[in-house]
Amino acid sequence: MTDDHVEPGGPQGYTDVFLRSARRAVQDLCERRGAELESLTCDVAPGAAGDVVVAATTVVHFRGRRCVFRRGIWPPSHPAATRAAIYASVLEECLLTRVRPRFGGDASPVDL
Repeated sequence: MTDDHVEPGGPQGYTDVFLRSARRAVQDLCERRGAELESLTCDVAPGAAGDVVVAATTVVHFRGRRCVFRRGIWPPSHPAATRAAIYASVLEECLLTRVRPRFGGDASPVDL
């Protein structure tokens, strides 16, 4: 591929760059918003016509809730570092607009 948003190494190289950039961005978000990062992972699944699809999943604790955020990152629409910044921005928006403090015994995770 000659697209400028595809890092060398195909999905694996792109995912490696994405994870490094996203971890920094999400940790910064957590520090600024009083959240705690539990995990940031990527997983691969078969896509249409034999293609590969990669999704990133972040689990954070925010406002007393365990929040799960999952988005596709491959095939790419932006360079990996840019995609990581977008990912962290969307995560922050979802946390601030969709997560309410839990009341009583509600310990169910929040899917963002």
